Amino acid sequence: MRRFFSVFIVFLFFNYTSNSQNQAKPELIAEVEGLAHCESVAFDASRNNLYVSVMGEREGADGKIAIVSPEGKIKDLNFVSGLNNPKGIALTDDKLYVSDVTFLYEIDLENGEILNKFTGENSKSLNDVAIDQGGNVYVSDMGNSAIYKLDTDGNFNIWFNSSELQTPNGLLIDGDDLYIAGWASDATKESDAPKGGFMKMLNLEEPVEKITSELGNLDGIQKFDKDSFLVSDWNSGNIYKISKSGKVETIMQAERSVGDILYVPEKNMLALPMNIQNKLLIYKYE
Repeated sequence: MRRFFSVFIVFLFFNYTSNSQNQAKPELIAEVEGLAHCESVAFDASRNNLYVSVMGEREGADGKIAIVSPEGKIKDLNFVSGLNNPKGIALTDDKLYVSDVTFLYEIDLENGEILNKFTGENSKSLNDVAIDQGGNVYVSDMGNSAIYKLDTDGNFNIWFNSSELQTPNGLLIDGDDLYIAGWASDATKESDAPKGGFMKMLNLEEPVEKITSELGNLDGIQKFDKDSFLVSDWNSGNIYKISKSGKVETIMQAERSVGDILYVPEKNMLALPMNIQNKLLIYKYE
């Protein structure tokens, strides 16, 4: 069932954007090649695995999910195969959820078996995936400027859509808040010239959208600490640290096409899937 909200938009302009001269820079510890157009990466602490979505060469169903060790060794290049264009990844204790164009796959983490395939009605370009504490799964749809929700009863429908989502890409749930990395202008208005995306927040119970000033083609978003996030800009390759108050720091610049990043604070590990370069970069960062 479609869920409607009254959304109040609060624009929070950044205090400033800076490259701090004194801030420690990420240290490259591994470069994993052979991951054709990798897009997203997720960490399973219990199995000590990185799961990487590999979009493939876009000629037939050659998309897959690969398993890589935190040290940068490929453990299984074809843990899941036969996908089309997999992008976002999120996991629970025993299941992996992967978006693939207009579908959301539920996959067994033990053996890579596809358990369920959910179709998003009228979905166009499903992207990042996030899971709340109740087990509900949220998926951004860049093509509809919308967010879909798979509830615990198996219903997969539009949960929220608005031009103010501004082509949502990366998703992150922190408590009752859903943080969104916006790509550009509303994808439903084809005449609009592309604009840089904003970072925004929706409260899952009483949605209030908080928007930063225009920054770039924002892609991945991860929590860094209790007060700040790490956000990637696909086009510029910049990795930003953004505080909840709106302060922005550029911690590093990778190459163009950095996708849905991963940060694991317990390991001080930052992982960057590089789509065009066909590789995963793993850094130490604290």
